[in-house]
Parts: sequence; structure tokens; C-alpha cells
Amino acid sequence: MKLYGKCPLRIGEALITMRKSLLSFLVIAACFSVVSAEQADVKPVPQLDRDKLPGKQVKVAAICIGFGGERKAKLKEAIDQLHTAGRNGVDIACLPEEFAGTNAETIPGPTTNAVAELAKLYHMYVVCPIREQAGDKKYNTAVLIDRKGEVTGYYRKVFVFWGEGLNLGTEGVKVFETDFGRVSILTCFDLNYPELWQKCDDLDVDIVFWPSAYGGGSPLNAMAILYHYYIVPVGAGNIIDITGKTSPRIEKPRPKQFIATLDLDRAFAHHDFNREKVKKMLEEHAGEIEVERNLSEEDLAPWWLFKATKPGVRVRKLLKEYKIETLREYQNRSRKQINQARKEGRRI
Repeated sequence: MKLYGKCPLRIGEALITMRKSLLSFLVIAACFSVVSAEQADVKPVPQLDRDKLPGKQVKVAAICIGFGGERKAKLKEAIDQLHTAGRNGVDIACLPEEFAGTNAETIPGPTTNAVAELAKLYHMYVVCPIREQAGDKKYNTAVLIDRKGEVTGYYRKVFVFWGEGLNLGTEGVKVFETDFGRVSILTCFDLNYPELWQKCDDLDVDIVFWPSAYGGGSPLNAMAILYHYYIVPVGAGNIIDITGKTSPRIEKPRPKQFIATLDLDRAFAHHDFNREKVKKMLEEHAGEIEVERNLSEEDLAPWWLFKATKPGVRVRKLLKEYKIETLREYQNRSRKQINQARKEGRRI
């Protein structure tokens, strides 16, 4: 009798699970059918051929469709935007935090599975933020999906905002290796905590993606200036250059989407100990690299900013060849060595 008493419960649970899976499938299928019809006549742009371009270029997209909302409508909007990003040759696209609502789901799950199809179709990375269900805990999580449509990593928000009702991320800042460079992800309220941005610098990242429910403003520009990496905010689409300024070359292929091509090879170097080495490098590689920015009345920082101007040339490779540290390398090495000297009571 006990056996028969359990069977209906198990069957009922199985039917509920099947029903949820079917509903998720139907939502995803509906999104694809509508979007594919809209995109049918759009001619795609090929992705960048980095080997034929100066420096190390990558095309990024900030998709600013906002936080939360009704799941079916927001997932359709996200898929529609990802079609646009893919057809514009984007290498990596970023969606906002919890863009498809606040119902928690696993990784992988319905939202990441739907987004993964687009990542695979267009051979692009996608930062897909969700509300994650991990056992009995819930997190504000950004999932990184690779060009094959596979989950390659995740970041759980460290500084959860008041009232989110979520568990706090305990794994800290991570670095993700891609085929174009090193990236990290921070989320929304994380902006207010410099130690997280310093950690991104320690991890030697090229780009920090910042999925958020708001625009961020000048603190983001300040972080880019301090740490010399690009920042891709997904609140207002103000993609920020390593100089700390909003990129002047942002494309807007449709409302709520912002695309920029970033050169991850551009590099700063300090005037300290480098003047003769830089002079020699510029003389021997005239027409291949140039000084994009230098000490001036407008900017009193004693730094050079170099970029390659000839296809196949890499600034950072030349800097190593001439034993010139990048500004980040110089600052981080100095920090470690000076702190060690302090610990040992030595003079500098």
C-alpha cells in the first residue's frame, strides 16, 4: 500500500517537470520564429580578421534593454538584439543584469540555453546575466557563454544591493580567457567598491563588462583612467576607452544597442626610466607604431599611449622587445617591491 501511495506523487512531480520544460521550449521557439522572420533579409557583416589589422581589435556590443520585466517579452527582445549583434560581426555581446526577470533558474537553464543558441549561430561570446538557483541559494549571476554556445564561466555579484534578497557571491572577481583577450565581469552595485576594480587590474584584464540596472556615470570613467582597461557598461551603452573617455566611435545599429571596436593592443608606458628606449623603438619602427597621446597641458600624466598603425604589428610585443614595461606592469611591480622593502625595513 505504501508503494501505491507514493506512485501518484512521483508521477505528478514528473508531469509538472515535463510541463515546465515544454513551456520553456515553447517560449524559446516562439522567440526564434518571430526574430528569424524579421532578420531574414539582413545581410550580415563578417567578423574582424585580426591578423590583417593593426594591433589586436575586438568588436563589442552593449545591449541596454534594462533589468527585469516579463520573461517572455524580455527574452524575445534579448534574442532579437543578439541577432542584430551577430549580424554586425560582434565578437562579444553583453546583456543587462537579470534582463529576463527575477525568477531563479539553474545554469544551464532556459535563459542560458536560449542565449547559447545565438552565441553558437553567430560564433560570438555572450555575457548572459540571470538570477541563479544554485541548490538552496540564489545569486545575481552573469554567465559567460563562448563561441560554441557553451557555458565557460560565471561571476556572482559580490556587493548585492539592499533589498535584492539574494545570497552574496563568495568567489570574488574572476578572469576569463577568450580568444581575443582577458575579460572580467562586475555587476551594478559593485561599481562602488574600488577593491573589486583593483582586483581586475591585478588579474591583468583587457576589458571589464559591467551589466547593470543603471548607467554608472563618471565613476566608471575614473576606473578606466586608474586601471587602463576598457569598460563596457550595459546600463547606458557608454563604452569607455582606456583613456577614461567615452568612446567616440560607437555604432548604434538599432535602439538600445551600442557597438564599438576596441584595440586591446594599445598600451601606456611611463616616462620613468624609458625615454631612451622609447626613442629608439620609435626610430626603428617608424610607420609601424605611433604615439597616440603624451604629456601635455591638457593631460599632465607623464605617460605615452602607443598604438600600432601597420597590420600585423603589435605594440605590446615591441615593448617587451625593447624592455619597456607597460604602465600597469610598472605600477604593479613597484607596489610589490616597495611594500616588500617596507616590510623588511629597507630604504628605496
